[in-house]
Amino acid sequence: MAITLKISDLTSHPSHSQHVLTADWCAERMDGVYTAIEPQMPVTVSAVRNADVVEVTVEEHGNFGFSCSRCAEPAQWPLHTSFQHHFVGPGQLDAGEDPDSLENIDDPDVSEHDGAEVQIEDLCIEHAILSLPDFPLCDEACKGLCAQCGTNLNSSTCQCGTLTLSTGPWAALQRLKVQA
Repeated sequence: MAITLKISDLTSHPSHSQHVLTADWCAERMDGVYTAIEPQMPVTVSAVRNADVVEVTVEEHGNFGFSCSRCAEPAQWPLHTSFQHHFVGPGQLDAGEDPDSLENIDDPDVSEHDGAEVQIEDLCIEHAILSLPDFPLCDEACKGLCAQCGTNLNSSTCQCGTLTLSTGPWAALQRLKVQA
């Protein structure tokens, strides 16, 4: 279900609305790193219109499952994020800008609307993705897996001992000499 706001319904007084974002996007765009725990994500939108400019403030909440990047154990990440975005009228985004100016840099928080509706579903998905860590951990203090035997060091200690440079898998590199 697309999250759209009808511009003609918006005024200079904030309007608040509740929406849901289906979690289908998670499987399509998260490449198996995260899975949505709930099928829907609640989204709260506050919108204000002044002339042709629409300002939206969005809050979204959800829970995502993942495998820890260090120990590979399943864990959950609670997502709570908010953002603001401005929509300007058709043709106003580039109005008055010198195309050769170095200051002509796109603002990611401003875009154009079509004059009838403001579509914010893609923005909600983008901000949710950007709010999730690239390498999620079950806990900041996660010890991970033993590099030699694969034991989860959070729950037990392994018998591998500490590898030294002379006996480890990189020992051959120690014998290399660089000639200058």
